[in-house]
Amino acid sequence: MKHRVVTTRRQFFAALAAAGGAAALAGCSGSGSGSSQAAEGTLTIGIQDEPEGLDIQQITWENYVHWLIYEPLLNYSDDLSQVSPAFAESFEASEDGLTYTIVLPEDAKFSNGDALDANAYKASLDRYLEISPYSSDYADVASVEVPDNRTLVFHMSVPAPYFITPLSNTYSGIVDVAAITDDAEFNRAPVANGPYVVENWEQGSQITFVKNENYKTQNEFVENKGAFAFDKIVIRFIPDEFTRVSEVESGGVDLIFDVPTSSYAELEGNEDVQLFDYEQAGVSYLYMQTESGPLADIAVRQAITYAIDRDEIQSTLDGLVTPTYGYISSAQACYSAEEEEKLAGELAFDPDRARKALADAGWSDSDGDGIVEKDGEPLSFEMLIPSDRASLKNAAPVIQQQLKNVGIDAQIVEQEAAYIKASMEANDFTMGSRNFVWLDPDILYSVFTPSSGYPWEDAEITEALTVARQTANNEERIAAYANFQDLLATRFKAISLFADKYAIAAKNIITGVHVTNDGRLFLADAGVSE
Repeated sequence: MKHRVVTTRRQFFAALAAAGGAAALAGCSGSGSGSSQAAEGTLTIGIQDEPEGLDIQQITWENYVHWLIYEPLLNYSDDLSQVSPAFAESFEASEDGLTYTIVLPEDAKFSNGDALDANAYKASLDRYLEISPYSSDYADVASVEVPDNRTLVFHMSVPAPYFITPLSNTYSGIVDVAAITDDAEFNRAPVANGPYVVENWEQGSQITFVKNENYKTQNEFVENKGAFAFDKIVIRFIPDEFTRVSEVESGGVDLIFDVPTSSYAELEGNEDVQLFDYEQAGVSYLYMQTESGPLADIAVRQAITYAIDRDEIQSTLDGLVTPTYGYISSAQACYSAEEEEKLAGELAFDPDRARKALADAGWSDSDGDGIVEKDGEPLSFEMLIPSDRASLKNAAPVIQQQLKNVGIDAQIVEQEAAYIKASMEANDFTMGSRNFVWLDPDILYSVFTPSSGYPWEDAEITEALTVARQTANNEERIAAYANFQDLLATRFKAISLFADKYAIAAKNIITGVHVTNDGRLFLADAGVSE
């Protein structure tokens, strides 16, 4: 098997579709036809989840289906330090971070042939601001100027370097407002600017796309800037992960997303398959209650931090997570290897240090049961673990035993991630685990400030995140986020655990596949080897 590792500054990243049920297995048995169809001009891709809809402005989550329909204005560079045009012809940001100017390509068209000029984009943006659940991403846009039919000028109310991210993902995808007669119908067959157009959606089974002959891109990651080689792409919904693996091995599909970690070794032994590995743009955390209960004692939070051995967690999870100590993964913008190394030293696994922190704070095991107590109360609490996040679920027993080794009883309670989120927002938790995935670390503002709904009331942390999100200079912004990480680490409010690894698998006969460091799949140069 050809095995390709896609690297960032240090490693690799991104996260794609979430877990799903088994309801869509009907009609998904292997036919061995995927690769033969590819040779005839149809590429077949297996994904985990059927999308909730295709109109990017109406939906709450996206997957690869939407990348076929929409072309973002911009792309991040592989090292996340630069931005270049994707659909846009050119892009310029002012030094103060208050003005962003985008020039659209001349004679650009939607997939139906309608003109895609600055006014069409503005109409799409107005609809987005009205109906999208993510319109708050544009909250700091004071106004949008259209000086001519190709130019857009975004004027910000505050410096907003994080605004680059909404401009470089599908959630801000451009739709042809003039083509909309019914929102429900448009949600099944939108008109946009991506490389493919919906031909047919067989609910519960698959979506067939035909290529958009009007498609053009400035994407620096690909050589082909026009229509794709494949006449059609079929996206099949295969929620069972082992069925997906079987399908790509048998040739029922040509490419799959979300390769299960338990299948890596199997695929590594298959000479007909190539793997593209990458790492999550974000980390998984343990969040600790700091206002009440046993974790209100900072000594307890320190002990928990020092008791956790991330290397053991990584080993237990077969090396398919990367240990993290900082709160920004190597797959996110503003990552600092220096800051990560610093925190790795300060927060390193040290069970003796954990036991000393507890003893110095008056915790002791007076009855010899292995669990320390204070004032007659054992150090015992519930640890909320998301049942729908495999890595955290599998890491939980390891963490539980590590805490027990220093005298702490953490009782695992599995709940869906949505339940844990609600519990944390209600401040009804002692310890909870979650992960947040976003290319720009500005997502931390929505997690560690009072605006998040979570019980974080720390003026210094809020100020540090405010400074970071409004700092236009990249090096200064990295330093600002390092300052935030230092503050959070000294408060012992949250413990960074790891970043997940993911993979895309494809038949070896599929050539020209490009996976960027943020996990996007580009097929503009893809074809079939002879």
